[in-house]
Amino acid sequence: MPDPVLHRHRSVRARVTTTATTVVGVLLALGMLLYYVSAPASYFRDEHLPISLVCFVLALSLVAWVVWHAVDRALRPVRTMTAELERISEERAFRRVTVPGRHDEVADLARSVNVTLRRLERLNERQRAFVADASHELRSPLTGLRVQLELALEHPEDEDWPQVARAALTDADRLQRIIGDLLTMGKLEAGVLGDREPIDLGELVAAETARRSGRIPIELETDEGVVVSGVRIHLIRLLTNLLDNADRHAATWVRVAVGTDGRNALLMVADDGPGIPPEERERVFQRFQRLAEGRRCDAGGTGLGLPISRDIAIAHGGNLIVGDADADPQGGRGGGARLVLRLPLA
Repeated sequence: MPDPVLHRHRSVRARVTTTATTVVGVLLALGMLLYYVSAPASYFRDEHLPISLVCFVLALSLVAWVVWHAVDRALRPVRTMTAELERISEERAFRRVTVPGRHDEVADLARSVNVTLRRLERLNERQRAFVADASHELRSPLTGLRVQLELALEHPEDEDWPQVARAALTDADRLQRIIGDLLTMGKLEAGVLGDREPIDLGELVAAETARRSGRIPIELETDEGVVVSGVRIHLIRLLTNLLDNADRHAATWVRVAVGTDGRNALLMVADDGPGIPPEERERVFQRFQRLAEGRRCDAGGTGLGLPISRDIAIAHGGNLIVGDADADPQGGRGGGARLVLRLPLA
């Protein structure tokens, strides 16, 4: 049974050969016709006409042979690449395809395929790590909830059942937060962002900070006319995560500022807490990664707030980074964390 891959390439080779031979044949036939029209009548009575026909057939055969083998040689790297991709698909191993040692479109295709394979490999590794981390984080509250209920049922007459119910609700709330965060991250990774609309970032921040009743008062400074294109519910989620983070770690103040740098909208949330060491500033954006200070301030956190915030920023064409907070101009404590969001202006 013929190999379907080779069969496909033979079909391409046959089409190109047929087309090239037909074009050359038509051109040769037109040339011979013009020559015979201008030739004397005696030309047709001698041996020239049969010789011309034999040369015509030989020329077409030579053209067909040359084109056939030239196309076969040109498609050889494609056949190799196809076979390698099929092996990669069967073995589920993210190897790379062979890049031809020449500079043409086929080599560009091979390099593009390798870039795609590299991205798929990173995505696969990220998904595996995410599943492992999610399983671990979900297992902890489930195990705690089960142990609490089993212990309570061993001696039900000695238990304070309202206290047992409150502890169970605490674990259930943690599970609900983790599952909600996982669903949000799954939608962002799948590109399910929602309908965008022009949003005045200053007005959004002012409205959301006004309805909060956090532990630390929020100082707000916004510029007018800072408009971005985004999904309102996601930007509110991002802002809420940043404000919650600042409120947990701040000692005396939390500041929020909205402005521009010319091309991007800027949202800054700063506090005077202990801050984030430079070597840990990328780690806080890793899923389920929580620093010791974060665990101390909020033992029930999921470690997904800042990762989700960065994912939202990236989905909107921007980014979220961590820097140093400015010192308190009134002489208070400074040196805390400053989270800066950049989004393209609408």
